[in-house]
Amino acid sequence: MQQLVERKLNPELIQIFKNAFARTTSCFGMIMGRRESGKTDMAFLISEIVYFTGVIKNIATNVKVYDSPFPIERITNLEDLRHWCRTVQGRKLYLFDEMGKSMRRRTPMASLNIKMLDDLQILRKYRLSLIGIAPADIYVDSAVFGSDLLDWIVIKNRESQKVALYKDLMEDIELIITDIPPTSIKFDTWDVAPFKERANVELTFKEKNLELLWQWCNGASWNQLGFKHPQQFNRFLRKNLKKLLESVNVTSHTLEREDIMDETYSQNSS
Repeated sequence: MQQLVERKLNPELIQIFKNAFARTTSCFGMIMGRRESGKTDMAFLISEIVYFTGVIKNIATNVKVYDSPFPIERITNLEDLRHWCRTVQGRKLYLFDEMGKSMRRRTPMASLNIKMLDDLQILRKYRLSLIGIAPADIYVDSAVFGSDLLDWIVIKNRESQKVALYKDLMEDIELIITDIPPTSIKFDTWDVAPFKERANVELTFKEKNLELLWQWCNGASWNQLGFKHPQQFNRFLRKNLKKLLESVNVTSHTLEREDIMDETYSQNSS
C-alpha cells in the first residue's frame, strides 16, 4: 500500500478496484477503448493496486513485460493457464490482452472460444480473476458478457488516458474515473499478445521424414511439404505411419522415404 501512496494515486481509484476484487474470490472485468487509449496500461495499473493492497499476489499475462516491481508470469496459452491455476496457491489474476483476437465474436463455435468459456467457470474455482482487454464488445464472443461472468467494465477515453468510465455490473453503478496515472510496469506496447489453445512444442529430428510428419501434424499441407500431388503424400503418410507404429516399442528405427518423390525433393531430403 505504501508504494501506491508514494505515487500519489487517487484514493478513489484505489478503493474502486480494491473493492471490486476483494468482494468475491474471483473477479472478471473488461477494459475496452480505441487503440492508443491506454487499455493495457490501465490493466497493469489495476494489477499494481490489487497487488500492493494485498488482495492478489499472483499475477500473469500474455503481454511481454520488461520490468515490474513484483513478479509477473508470462502465459500465452490455455494449457499453461490451467496448470498455473491448479498449481499456484492463493488468489490469481490474469491480464488477457487482445482478447478479441483469441475469442472472436465471429467464430463463437471455435475450439478456443468454447474451451475458454468452459474454463472460465472451472478456473474461477481455483480463485482465478481475469481482466480482458479488447477494443469493444463487438470483437469478443458475446457469451463473455453474460451476467454470470462479467463483474465490471472500464471504457477508456482516447482523448485523455487519464479518464475512463467505470461500470460496476454487480452493484449497478456508473462513474467517471479521473486522474488515472500510467502504470509503473514496463511492457511491450507493440507486442501482439498471443494466446493459443496449447503451448508451442519445438522439436527437431535427425530424419527428414520424421520432420515432415511433425510439420504435417502441426498443420502443414501436402504441397507445403514439397509433394507434387495429394495421392503422393497419402502414400508417403500411410507407409511411414505404418513403419512408425510397428517400431513404437523399438528404441531406434528408420522411416522409409517415398521413392516416387521428384528429383528436387529427393535432393533436398538427402
